[in-house]
Amino acid sequence: MNNLTDFALNEEYKRLQSVGDKLAEIESLINWKLFRQILESMYIGLL
Repeated sequence: MNNLTDFALNEEYKRLQSVGDKLAEIESLINWKLFRQILESMYIGLL
């Protein structure tokens, strides 16, 4: 099963590289630290 999973992940990674990963492109444009407090408060007690 690991081989199948690894294969699928590698294929998807190749596909993303060929079409461009839009999330990776905007990652450097957004200061994610500003959202940390909001996101952490959403997950308090869930873990």
